[in-house]
Amino acid sequence: MIKQTPYKIALVGDMLSGGGAEKVQARLSFFFEAQGIEIHHVIVQDLVTYEYAGELFNMGKLKDESNNFRNRFLRLRELKKYLARHSFDFIIDFRVKNKFLQEFALAKWIYKTSFVMNISSFNTDFYFPKNVLLGRLIYKNAYGFVTVSKAVKRKIEEDYNCKNVETIYNPIISEEIEKKSNKHIDVSYEFILGIGRMQDNIKQFNHLILAFNNSIAKKNGLKLLLIGDGEHKKELKALAGEYGLAKEVVFISYQENPYPYMKSARFMALTSKNEGFPNVLIESLACGTPLVAYNCESGPDEIISHEYNGLLVKNQDIDEMTKAINRMINDDELYKFCKSNSKKSTQLYDIDSIGNEWLNFLKISV
Repeated sequence: MIKQTPYKIALVGDMLSGGGAEKVQARLSFFFEAQGIEIHHVIVQDLVTYEYAGELFNMGKLKDESNNFRNRFLRLRELKKYLARHSFDFIIDFRVKNKFLQEFALAKWIYKTSFVMNISSFNTDFYFPKNVLLGRLIYKNAYGFVTVSKAVKRKIEEDYNCKNVETIYNPIISEEIEKKSNKHIDVSYEFILGIGRMQDNIKQFNHLILAFNNSIAKKNGLKLLLIGDGEHKKELKALAGEYGLAKEVVFISYQENPYPYMKSARFMALTSKNEGFPNVLIESLACGTPLVAYNCESGPDEIISHEYNGLLVKNQDIDEMTKAINRMINDDELYKFCKSNSKKSTQLYDIDSIGNEWLNFLKISV
């Protein structure tokens, strides 16, 4: 597809802060703009911490304290006007969805151009209603679907009979990560790292705390450093206290720049219940830090080559996680080998490579 005028793409997200999908949205905006594509961001919540390229339509600023039907209708009306005024060639939607009548209205009456749904979690309940027929009605006119892993692709093709589905991995900007990872942090001890939201127990840091407690890490002078915030944090701190690990398990708040911690960690550990395509894994590899992760659905087995850049652990098996932690501490030859392969294993996630996959999917020639 070749146009005489510049392409225009709207990237729609919950916010430009905090999560993996939001980070992908921000990173892709720089790539698209560099190709001469006019980029607009539409966000639902008034939260912006990531750098981004293009214009911003912040619907969160239209939200009042009542958030009643009238206010929600006003926001949807303003969105409809904004999209109509700019005549976008594509809308790429990164949002999590849980109000499916609203999504039906968006798909049928507001998204009047080609739209793409980005599916970033194996928990497809965040994107599709339980009623398969309703799901097919909502997305009947979609241009297509982009999934962050092959496992998610298989799932939505089988469960919802979706067409034009492509797996495009999350991108990284290696130069940015390298630069930010060199910032000094005041940490004098060796540590294992875990990062993620503590709003619920999807990340299962309780598994990681237990595996750490059962491992040889403490005896070898390592601590467990957990970065994140949320309501579940109090329970995790209490759990660490129960095991006598109040000093060995260190909690710090969400970091806008987590890369110095990734670079300094002995290894990154992930014990999630499920994932999509965990950015923290590829970002840690880009910082030169190997991985230990449950082989959960989905993502880790498409990132980790077992005993090459990390260790894949039997899914949800705390004993096996403990053994993997011990191996990464005891087996110095294995550890050094995995560490030496970390950075080179992220080349396929480079922003230019991933960005071109998006252009090919959209059939855009620039």
